[in-house]
Parts: sequence; C-alpha cells; structure tokens
Amino acid sequence: METNQDNPQEEIKPDLVAEYHDDIRQIELEGYELGVKKARNALFWTAGLLVIWQIIAIARAEGDFDIEPMLYLLPFVIGFVILGIWTKKKPYTAIIIGLCLFLAHWLLVIVTNVMYGDGLNVAQAIFGGIIVRIIILVNLIRPLKDAKQLQAAKEEKGVI
Repeated sequence: METNQDNPQEEIKPDLVAEYHDDIRQIELEGYELGVKKARNALFWTAGLLVIWQIIAIARAEGDFDIEPMLYLLPFVIGFVILGIWTKKKPYTAIIIGLCLFLAHWLLVIVTNVMYGDGLNVAQAIFGGIIVRIIILVNLIRPLKDAKQLQAAKEEKGVI
C-alpha cells in the first residue's frame, strides 16, 4: 500500500494552487484599497475645504464675526472626518453616505441663499467652486465599484 509520504508532490500541488489564489486575491484587494484611499482622501479634503471656504466667507463678510455659520458647518465637517475614518471598516457604505452628505451640504447652501439672499447669491451658491465640487464628486463616485468589492471581500472574510 502506497502512502502520501511516498508521493509528496500530491500534497504540495493543492497548497501551491491555494497560495497562488490567495496571492492573486491579495493583489486584487490592494487595487480596491487604492481606489478607496482616494475616496477617503476626498472625504478628508472635503472637510478641510468646507472649513477654509467658511473662513474665507467670514473674512469677506462685512461686520462682526458671527460664530453661527461655523456651528451649522460643524456637523458636516465632523461627518466627513468620521466617514473618512469609517472607510477602513465599511468603505462602500461610508462613501455613499459621504456623497449624500456632500450633496446635502450643497443643497443646504443653495436653499439658504434662496431664503436669505438675492438671485446673485443663489447662482453663486450653485456655481461657486464648481470645479472643486466636481473634483470631489468624481473622487467619491469613481471608487464606488472598488469600495463595494472591498467591502464584500471583507464581509466574506468575516473581517467586518
């Protein structure tokens, strides 16, 4: 009777195939992680840019400094930072919520300008900083597929 010790190649082949498959999967996950990293950075950049835009708006405004606009902005900034951190655990969910939060902020700025401003302020609210807003949107939308794949892989592994 022949044992597995007599033919060690039979035991090695399945291990090599499994290792090769694991290596390929790891490379694939690293590619997904790169896309998610871009979205994570976009969330952090968004938080920073909102603060900078608000500081510039306060500096350009006539009159005394008013803390109220900063208080309205604070939940958005904190939200973007938390979502940026959360992309480590649930990338797809965090990016989707980040997109919604970004669009909600933009809509809130437009509505506020409609309620308290004139037509010029509304147009400025819609189109002001449009290039930066488009860059942020692109950096949040493009990695959605990678984020979904990465989150599914993490859930499959039981990491999440």
